[in-house]
Amino acid sequence: MSDNFKLDKQLCFSLYNAQRKMNRFYTNQVFKQYNLTYPQYLVLSILWQMSPVNVKTLVEALALDTGTISPLLKRMEANDLIVRKRSELDQREVFVHLTDKSRELQEPLQNCTDVLLEKDILSDQEIDELKELLDKMVHNMNNKIT
Repeated sequence: MSDNFKLDKQLCFSLYNAQRKMNRFYTNQVFKQYNLTYPQYLVLSILWQMSPVNVKTLVEALALDTGTISPLLKRMEANDLIVRKRSELDQREVFVHLTDKSRELQEPLQNCTDVLLEKDILSDQEIDELKELLDKMVHNMNNKIT
């Protein structure tokens, strides 16, 4: 049997497995106490940098489609984390705003990604190298694969 079929030899499986473990780690160790999911945290991270922001900007920044982000935003709005408002200039455009509740989460979650560093899973240098390689991979895939 070819080694090509062994999961431990496949880059895509390593990426998939690491992503699942990271999401589970952050969900259980960090976000659970705030009743947040990792995708909700990502939306809030964008909004903490610039709010309000239109849905199209969120879709592009998170590399998600509208069909995925709409239910996510709906749940966040139901949990009083965001407010969606239609643009007064163009009713087709929807802007997402922070709420007082989500603003209060900014400080405690400011350094939440440092929790992984504290676990000594990877060194600072290894994290930087891995991030650089993953960013390169995403960039190249965006440019070369349609």
